[in-house]
Amino acid sequence: MTRFRARRWRSRAWAPQAPLASDAGFTLGELLVATAITLGLMASIFGLTTPAQGMFDAQPELSDMHQRLRTGVDALAKDLLMAGAPVMPYRAGERDSDPDFGIFYRHDTITLVSVPWDDGTTTSDTYYLRSDTAASTFQLRHYDGVETDLPVVDQVVKLEFEYFGADRIRLDPATLQDGPWEPDGTDSNRFDADLLNIRRVRVTLRVQAARATLRGPAGMLFMHGGTAASSERYLPDREVRFDISPRNLNLQY
Repeated sequence: MTRFRARRWRSRAWAPQAPLASDAGFTLGELLVATAITLGLMASIFGLTTPAQGMFDAQPELSDMHQRLRTGVDALAKDLLMAGAPVMPYRAGERDSDPDFGIFYRHDTITLVSVPWDDGTTTSDTYYLRSDTAASTFQLRHYDGVETDLPVVDQVVKLEFEYFGADRIRLDPATLQDGPWEPDGTDSNRFDADLLNIRRVRVTLRVQAARATLRGPAGMLFMHGGTAASSERYLPDREVRFDISPRNLNLQY
């Protein structure tokens, strides 16, 4: 019995084994179907990640835009609040003074004269928009009336001032530049007497994304167009509007 079992075991060990799998492989049709499924899955994944990537790229620039708005608002509000009479809607000072060229109104420029100090001296602060499309330079700038003329905020694409009287009615720009003149019509520092009626100033400030790849075609969303190829990467301009009533102009009211 023992001898028989050993012979039977040896015969099974050396018996030829049947093939476990086919050597034929995949057909061309199967490969094409598998490739199509893989490409479809990859397209779906990229479709989900592309908007998220666009938002991720835009977040630092969005933070910068808000910071630029805050900086511009703070600078303008501080000096407007403390302004004395008159508030002048043009550039005034020792260099490139608008009255020297017969200009007495600009919608994007304002000059604020301080209340006289104890020694009788005054200072002036001019804020204006520098817009150079060819050089892609858009700045809110500050001029101190003497020599210093420096940018305050970059990528400012709109700066606008509107003026209101004590009755809260908007003053017509035409009435602020046609006289009568103070102290007289021949003085080099003359100004329109109607400027003394200003009691409130409305400011509109707008900034854009610094990167052209985050700006779409020029229109409602963008003052200056960019190269963004998809709306998913758009970062529209940000605009703020605020009113300031200068303290020194409202003391008697």
